[in-house]
Amino acid sequence: MTERVVITGVGAATPFGLGIEALFEGMLAGETRVAPLPDARGSLAPGYGAEVTLKARDIRGLPNSRDMRPGTMTRYTFLSTLALGSAMADGEVPFDDGDGALRRGFYVASYTNSDRFDKYVRFAHHVIDEDEAGQPIIADARVPDAIRKFSGFEFLKLMNNMPTAHGGIQGRCQGPCNTFLGTPSGGVQAIGRAREIIVDGLADTMYAGGVGSAVHAQMMITRATRKLASASEVEPAQAGRPFDAGATGIVPGEGGGCLVLERESTAKARGATIRAELAGYGEWFTPPVSDRGIAGTPEAAVRAARKALKQAGIEAGDVDVVLVHGESRPDLDGLEARGLAELLGPRMGEVPVVCLAAHIGSTEAAVGPISAGLAVRILETGKVPGALNRSEPIAEYGGPTGAEATEIDARHALITLTTREGVSAAIVIRRLG
Repeated sequence: MTERVVITGVGAATPFGLGIEALFEGMLAGETRVAPLPDARGSLAPGYGAEVTLKARDIRGLPNSRDMRPGTMTRYTFLSTLALGSAMADGEVPFDDGDGALRRGFYVASYTNSDRFDKYVRFAHHVIDEDEAGQPIIADARVPDAIRKFSGFEFLKLMNNMPTAHGGIQGRCQGPCNTFLGTPSGGVQAIGRAREIIVDGLADTMYAGGVGSAVHAQMMITRATRKLASASEVEPAQAGRPFDAGATGIVPGEGGGCLVLERESTAKARGATIRAELAGYGEWFTPPVSDRGIAGTPEAAVRAARKALKQAGIEAGDVDVVLVHGESRPDLDGLEARGLAELLGPRMGEVPVVCLAAHIGSTEAAVGPISAGLAVRILETGKVPGALNRSEPIAEYGGPTGAEATEIDARHALITLTTREGVSAAIVIRRLG
């Protein structure tokens, strides 16, 4: 297909609220939603994070959501459903179940879908006993009573495909639907692969995004055990410090982001407002070389970005703003900064570098799709959020550090993610008109 793939809807569920505009305005104002967590998670390292406070009633008002049952959803599915519904509302696409559903699909990325760790712990306590030597054993006779505490639906809703399943129902999708798992770059991969589906002629419309919830107990314990979590003694509002020498680790956060992608002729035929063009996509993998999951070089990030730029028909010199991972740990941030320096060259000091971590913490696979939504707003308004908590940059980072919002005439935005798992992905969004 030679038609453009365009973005007609942008959706998000973040600690700032429903929709990308709430987050965009909060970031322009230099605000953060990182705060102390309630007990008992407040007793887990680091004790703070950024939570989405949206409720089940917020789903009810979204397109095709009246019959959705939030009580059957894990946190990941709930956030994904909110993000997709938000994107559908923004793009005014509450499609019915007609023949068009065959040409409509949904791709979503999820770091995991198991946020009911407390239930597993309670289950284990019910069935574990000690032998004469004091060693733990499974008390088989107690298993039947303990397992009754799980509903028959409990295990089903923990399947990793549940965000996709709920989204497919919500979006009335009978075309390609799939789940991307395992890395923060997954959301960008979902968007890029959805673009390919449209280009290959397998769909006319694709919903694509990602979701993450790093504030639930299992993920907080996992990161603390791996010594990746931010320090407990840091003031929460100052904890997220991408590319800053004062960063101590990953700040828990959560959110969901989604785009509505359409063949340009499909969008025009229904009278949709075209927000931007999804002009290019690239991905690359470089194996990690450390026990902290860090590659030896920024090769993957640079290759992925250059593939996206080439597909968009532009060069690095045409990039007006970059939106990045910025995990808030010096090791991965240093690798990402080296990739940006190699890619942008002498322009590194002048191109704005936007990052979510200081505002809403780590959102796992949602970071790319939420950043893509922000990119659309930056291209539309010319306003760029400042670099919050980036006052003492690490040596590898040579980009802007000003905390105040700025204004630019931007045509091309690059979203590029570098991950611990070695998977890097990038997309180019172009302003039309």
